Amino acid sequence: MNRKALIIGAGAQGSVIATNLAECSYVSEIVLSDIYLEKAKKTANRLNNEKIFTSKVDANDVKDIKKASKEMDLVINATTWNPEFNLNIMEACKENNAHYQDMASEPCRQLKLDDEWKKTGLTALIDTGIAPGFSNVLVAEGADKFGSVDEVRIRLYAEGETEKPVSLWSPETAWEDMVRETIMYIDGDFKDVPPFSGEETYEFPDLGPKTVYYHSHEEPKTLPKFIDKGLNYLDFKMGGTEFPIAKAFYEFGLFGEEPIDVKGVKVAPRDVLLELVPPTPSMEEIEEMVKNREISFKGCLLVEVKGEIKGKEKRYIRYLQPPTIEQISKIMPGANPVAYGTSMPASMFARLILKGKIKTRGVIPPEALESKVRKEFLEKLEDKYMGTEEKIEDL
Repeated sequence: MNRKALIIGAGAQGSVIATNLAECSYVSEIVLSDIYLEKAKKTANRLNNEKIFTSKVDANDVKDIKKASKEMDLVINATTWNPEFNLNIMEACKENNAHYQDMASEPCRQLKLDDEWKKTGLTALIDTGIAPGFSNVLVAEGADKFGSVDEVRIRLYAEGETEKPVSLWSPETAWEDMVRETIMYIDGDFKDVPPFSGEETYEFPDLGPKTVYYHSHEEPKTLPKFIDKGLNYLDFKMGGTEFPIAKAFYEFGLFGEEPIDVKGVKVAPRDVLLELVPPTPSMEEIEEMVKNREISFKGCLLVEVKGEIKGKEKRYIRYLQPPTIEQISKIMPGANPVAYGTSMPASMFARLILKGKIKTRGVIPPEALESKVRKEFLEKLEDKYMGTEEKIEDL
């Protein structure tokens, strides 16, 4: 087996995925690409693996992507979240007979292409990070235990501490996620809810009570379509160190895109905010921070599924506590906690695609995968400090 993968996006996510795939004997070539070629080369030089090559690719240019993805078995979209990038890369993949994968999607637009992709005999696996991605798998695994499912709740909390302010995720994506359109699923329909609404104090294992809010995410858009057991309610809430700050910024209007007059100068508040947010540290900087004990991280991803098992009301809880920065450093020095948590699940999905384990065709989120594939995915991640705990309670 000599599989080839193209990774578009040579940032924190792309570097983790490339490192993980390079370990596989059945992967012969990994092309790490970016619109900034020097960035891709710098990452490849650091990873220092003979399987990893680089190229310049513009995700805005379908022709460019088509040229880069020729003879590839899989193209992994590790770019900054942009629905147009997703569709551009999918178009190129379909023409070049390559499977597609991303970590965040615009489900409504991408799922409409399902029939086209089924006809090609290809898989477009969307939403393959930690959330969405890992979270979808946990919900599907829980739902399989029930005769009927009434409610699903997904809770995610992340708390990082550093000596100086840093961004552990793409600043543009992370902060814009805060104010993007947010939905929940209730009584068989989708309902829009304002950003930072639904404030709740949720009791997380080991972390204790933490504040979470409704947050824009893909799970409420896809899971109701694939969990066909009478689902009436599904929501996603998230919290973390930066959320109180982001909430205040939102209320002050600092996410506004319309220019305002500031002492005779027209400027959009959002542009000023994103200009001032600190950048994501390089892998070298993360290594130095770990060495000097200047960074720590803890969190929890948890799903609750309520319904009936053999006529009795039950609640299923399954959760993941992401690895510590010290554990991450043992496996992948220089990876930051958020990039590792997101990209390690993505790389495991990629392995399953490249190895031919994923047989489902069309445009699908992880919950649509066969049960045996989902279970293998979870088993493989246990070796990467990403094992889970589960329990079932009477109601």
